Amino acid sequence: MKLSIVMPAYNEAENIMSVISELTQTIGNCLGVSSYEIIIADDHSSDDTFSLVHQLGDKNIRCIRLSRRSGSHTAIRAGLVVATGDAVLCISADGQDNPDVLSKMIEKISRGAHTVWAIRNEREETLKDKLAANLFYYTLKLFASEQASKIDLANADFYLLSRKSADAINLCNERNTSLFGLIIWIGFKQDSVNYDRRERINGKSKWSLKSRMKLAQDWIMAFSGIPLRFITYLGIAAAILGFIYASYIFIAAISGYTAPGWAETALLILLGGGVLMIMLGIIGEYLWRTLEETRKRPLYFLEDDTQNINSK
Repeated sequence: MKLSIVMPAYNEAENIMSVISELTQTIGNCLGVSSYEIIIADDHSSDDTFSLVHQLGDKNIRCIRLSRRSGSHTAIRAGLVVATGDAVLCISADGQDNPDVLSKMIEKISRGAHTVWAIRNEREETLKDKLAANLFYYTLKLFASEQASKIDLANADFYLLSRKSADAINLCNERNTSLFGLIIWIGFKQDSVNYDRRERINGKSKWSLKSRMKLAQDWIMAFSGIPLRFITYLGIAAAILGFIYASYIFIAAISGYTAPGWAETALLILLGGGVLMIMLGIIGEYLWRTLEETRKRPLYFLEDDTQNINSK
């Protein structure tokens, strides 16, 4: 097969050459791989990531540069569009993902799997981050397909896609989405392998709390009706509580008790107003996303491409 490797990179000049070298050595040890291409999707880095790859002058190694920083998932999707291999490995450019399991992943693809996830054996994070990640992915499993729910997404890092899976993802043009969620959503047979995650070669992770919150928001709102169902259940709960409280006031009135004072009225107004604001905020989020999709703006633009430079 021809193997494509897509690596999103943002300010990875210190790591990119080591990772490329390791990948080329790993590919050479993989049976069944007749040719390969490495595509670095530069997420508008402010360092020399693009120029370093260009200086290699290797026809098998290509770097595309996005016109603005758009996030690693968008960078990967840009790489998937130009990838031409029979299978596509999506892996990070920081050296943490260990490609030694590539042979096992290719073997599972050859046996009929269309997505093979690399699952880390342990999640080396703080207890708070572990609990947050496990809670998030447990929620996602509630509405994921039965096959996908067997994958430990909380510890999934990189993955190998068949040509059919890559083509299916390229057909999906929505802007506000999660790539992991999209891979789960397209279906097909999915499998996994386990590996030991390493430390970064240099630098720090680009995944901030804000980025993770955005990912969680995109995934939940793009692939489930959980927020809208939450509005419905919240409205029902508020109606039931209102009915119970109205019954209490009625019984108190006919029993001769003093009517509740202004403090209780103000409390009810505040609670009711808060619930309504939550509902309006969720609906507004869906309306904004619908507006963005109807505009049909491209997900990204390419500022530069080493393939075009080399062909001049």
